Amino acid sequence: MKIGCFPVRPLLYALAVIGILRSGVHIFCGHKTFCQAILPLCYLLFNVFIIFAVYKRDVKSLKWAQRLTLAVSILSVIPFILLPVVTASFIASGEWEKYDMNETHVHPEKYGNLTSPDFRFFIGATAGLIVEAGTAFLIAVELFKYFLITKIWRSEHSLGMMHTSGFDSP
Repeated sequence: MKIGCFPVRPLLYALAVIGILRSGVHIFCGHKTFCQAILPLCYLLFNVFIIFAVYKRDVKSLKWAQRLTLAVSILSVIPFILLPVVTASFIASGEWEKYDMNETHVHPEKYGNLTSPDFRFFIGATAGLIVEAGTAFLIAVELFKYFLITKIWRSEHSLGMMHTSGFDSP
């Protein structure tokens, strides 16, 4: 079973492994408390379940993987709505100059006129658009996973129907 020239199962394995790596980076590098790491941990477990379901090729587990992928795709719309606005307003208001992520102080005077409202608006709008494009890409990846899991599920379901009806598969 292929999509274009790519086999479906290895492609789904690769997307799930990339999701595991992404959530692992978020867990270990992006958060300082356990409560902030709960969503990346859930996403890590979700991708592990996808690998398990595709490996097992059981109709029931594939159906649950399909449902979970659809739920993750729908829930991914929330960051798509909120993150670009929050990012753009965070930068446009000048709050990012006060944010001290690496315990170093940002000196805006070294970078030119960062305090002008026009410059802040431009940088904030650009950052918001970049975040929106990235979030849209992540939603597209989740929908692609859903499509691939559905394709595998349909194949396994029809194969199971053939075995129960007495037809021999070639």
